[in-house]
Amino acid sequence: MTRTVLWLTIGLAALGGAAQAQTTLRDIQARNAAAQAVDDVRRDMLSNQIDASNANERARTQVILRDLNDQRSGTLPPRDDAARRDAELSASISRMERLTQDALDQSNARMRAIKPASQPN
Repeated sequence: MTRTVLWLTIGLAALGGAAQAQTTLRDIQARNAAAQAVDDVRRDMLSNQIDASNANERARTQVILRDLNDQRSGTLPPRDDAARRDAELSASISRMERLTQDALDQSNARMRAIKPASQPN
């Protein structure tokens, strides 16, 4: 009787272990499938972002090429107020950068003119 109980216990344990291993395998497969779905969504989002960026760059390039073509042909369209403000802002930024660079150059020149204390007068 004890041998029968022992074999029965071993058999049930083996069946339970197999069922648990099968459940664990299903869990792993489900996690892998979920991770794959998340990766697919990320890849789609990245692809959409790249497409939007490319479309934006194409539109920007077309505007630049159209302006260059208009300048070349001498048929510049009248600029609207927004474009004029943008040009004025760009000019102001360029002027500010030049003034900043000039101030930096002057400051560097003054610093180079100062002799270190270790040098004789």
